[in-house]
Amino acid sequence: MKLKDARLDFEALMSEVIFGHGFLHYGYWPDGAPEVPSAEALGRAQQAYFDRLLAAIPAETETILDVGSGTGSNARALTEAGFKLECLCPSEQLNEMARRKLPETVKVHTVRFEDFESDKRFDMCLFAESFHYIELEPALRQTARYARNGVVIFDYFRLPGKGTLAEGEEGTRGTHAEFLAEVARQGVFRVVEDADMTDAIIPTFQVLDHLKNVHVAPFVARIRKDYRKANPVRGFLAELLLGKALNRFQKPGRRAQSFAGKFEYRLIRLERM
Repeated sequence: MKLKDARLDFEALMSEVIFGHGFLHYGYWPDGAPEVPSAEALGRAQQAYFDRLLAAIPAETETILDVGSGTGSNARALTEAGFKLECLCPSEQLNEMARRKLPETVKVHTVRFEDFESDKRFDMCLFAESFHYIELEPALRQTARYARNGVVIFDYFRLPGKGTLAEGEEGTRGTHAEFLAEVARQGVFRVVEDADMTDAIIPTFQVLDHLKNVHVAPFVARIRKDYRKANPVRGFLAELLLGKALNRFQKPGRRAQSFAGKFEYRLIRLERM
């Protein structure tokens, strides 16, 4: 299993245990950061994210292809709202979580969107923090193939000259301008909604940074110190094996500043011309 897959599985499990919904997406904070940063506030913001996503779906929509469906939490809520869905995600681990919470009528495909093949067509394609993993040209080409009416994208784009990928890191993270240019070049869809949601997403990282800096880092430091004191030899070996990974938990979190300096988060709706 790749490190990214393991991280997503862990985050999904924590979301299931703590919040009960299993959402993997960021939180949506239209009123700004909460007065009290907490896991509970983050759970509410993740629900608010879904509610905003739901509001962007045209009223006439009946069938949806949920691209990058993850744990299936969005799909479950959309099914409960009356939509008919199919889901796809390349991670079998996440898909197993999705199948356990979705009705048997919801088909879950273990495949990359670029490789997806089906005779079915859907009223719309939905991308909730999944579009940035796909190259622009095949993403829009495949979307044109499967979306009869339109597309909803709730995701982030790289700022021009910023947000370059580290070696081995997945995701294309094209710029917003590159996206609009590719939409125009392919000439299948027109943009009917394009809202900058960055300020309403950034508090997610402020809350996560607070939880890490105030709660997680001191806890990890104390556990490491106590274990080394009580078990010198095993503590030494544990540090050799896990020290670098544990150091990451103790480093001050600055994800809010990092994200704002590299990316913009947008809610985009496309309509077939």
